[in-house]
Amino acid sequence: MANAADISRRVVLGAMGAAAAGFVAFGPRGGGDDAPKGAVVIDYWEKWTGHEGKAMQQVVDEFNGSQRDVFVRYFVTGNIGQKALIAIAGGTPPDLVGLWNFNVPAYAESGAILRLDELAAREGLRLDQYRRGIQEVMTTGRGADRKWYGVVNTAGTLAMYYNKKLFAEAGLDPARPPRTIEELESAHAALTKRNESGSVVQSGFLHGEPGWWSWIWGYHFGASIFDEVTERATIDLPQHAAAYRWLQRTVRGFGGTDTEAAKALELFRQGFGNYNTPQNAFLAGKVAMEIQGPWLANMVEEFAPGLNYGVAPMPCAADIYDVANPVALVDTDVLCIPRGAKHPEAAMKFIAFTQRQDITERLALAHCKICPLVKVSDGFFKAHKNRGLAVHNALADSARAFVVPKTRAWPEIKDDFDATVQRMWRLEVEADTALKGVQSRAQGYIDRVVEQRTRRYGGT
Repeated sequence: MANAADISRRVVLGAMGAAAAGFVAFGPRGGGDDAPKGAVVIDYWEKWTGHEGKAMQQVVDEFNGSQRDVFVRYFVTGNIGQKALIAIAGGTPPDLVGLWNFNVPAYAESGAILRLDELAAREGLRLDQYRRGIQEVMTTGRGADRKWYGVVNTAGTLAMYYNKKLFAEAGLDPARPPRTIEELESAHAALTKRNESGSVVQSGFLHGEPGWWSWIWGYHFGASIFDEVTERATIDLPQHAAAYRWLQRTVRGFGGTDTEAAKALELFRQGFGNYNTPQNAFLAGKVAMEIQGPWLANMVEEFAPGLNYGVAPMPCAADIYDVANPVALVDTDVLCIPRGAKHPEAAMKFIAFTQRQDITERLALAHCKICPLVKVSDGFFKAHKNRGLAVHNALADSARAFVVPKTRAWPEIKDDFDATVQRMWRLEVEADTALKGVQSRAQGYIDRVVEQRTRRYGGT
C-alpha cells in the first residue's frame, strides 16, 4: 500500500504557493477551546457552505454534545480536493475530509485515504446497510478485491423532472411521462413552441439544461465509458454514437441549416436566467423536461412553489428499457479518513454517528437528497420536500445505477468530454467523428495513469 510520500511531489510543489494562501481561507466552525478536558480533538474539512454547511455544523454540534471523548472541529473551504491532497502529501492532513465521489478512485490509488473495512466494522457499519448504487461509490474493485474507502453522507440520483401543466396543454398525459428515448423525442416535439416569427419560446427537452453531466447519455443507450477490469475506454461503442446523434437531432430541430439551428438554440438559451433563480429555465416553464437530482425540490419550494411537476426515471433506448431496472447516475458526497490522520479511530466514531438513521435522514432532509441507507423511516418520506423521492430511491437500488468511472484519469476525460460535447452542441463536428477523438485521448489519459501506477507501485 502506498503512503503519503508516494503522492506525486510535482503535484505538491506545483500547488504549494496556492496552498499557503488557500489554507488561510479555512474557517473553523467550532473551536478547539470548547473541547472537554482530555477529549481527542479531530479536524474535519468540508466543502459545504450556506444551508448545507449549517446542516452539517448542527450534526457536528450534536455529536460534540453527546459525549466527552471526541471533539470535532469543523472547517470549510473551496477546492477541497486539491487542498486536502496537498495537506496529505505534506504530512499535515486533517483527521476527516468530505470529498466529491469522483475524488475517491484517485485518492485510493494514490494511497491518500485509508481503507475503512476494519475501522467501519469496529463501529458496527456494514456495506449492506447502504443502497446498491451507494455501495458502488464507497468501494473500489470487485469480489474478493473489493475495498472500502469512503462513507456516503449525502446522496442523489438523476431523474427526469417534467412540467405537468405544460404536458396537459400539449395534449400529453401528465400521469404518463416518456419511458424511452423515442417517446421522449415525441414529447419534445409536442412541447416545443415557436412565436409568430418562428423563434423557439418553449422547448420540450434540452441536453444542455442544466448541462452538468455531458458524458452520461451513452449510458441511457446501454453503454458505459470505462471498463474497470480491462482499464479501457469504451467511448467508441456504437451506443455512444447513437446517443450523441440524438443530441444533435435535438439541436437541428431548432432551425434549417446547421448554422441556423445552432444560432436559434443559442438565441433561445440567452433568455434563460441563472440556475439558482426564479428565471431558471425549468422553473420558468421555458424547458418542459430536464434531468436533475432531488435537490431541485429546494428550488421549487423557494422560487416556484406552485409548480406542478412530476419525477420519473430518465428515459433510455427502447431496446434496453426495463421498468424494474432503470438507468441512473448516482451522485454523492463522501467522508474519507486521510492517510497520516492523527486520530483515525476517533474520526470513524464521528463517521459512525453521522450514519445513524436519524442523523442521516435529518441531513438528507436539510440537503433535499435521498437517504443512502436501505432502511428509511416513514417520517422521512412524509417530511421530504421532493414528491419524487420514491423514484430517486428506486434509482439508487437499480441494478443499472451507475457511478462516475473509477479511474484516476477521470477528471481529464470529463474535461475532454465537456469540451467536445459543446462542439457537438454547436454542430461544429459530427458525433461519430468527435467521439472517436475523445476515445483516443481518453485511452491516452488512462494509459498514462496505468503506467504511473506501474512505475510507482509495481502494477496493481
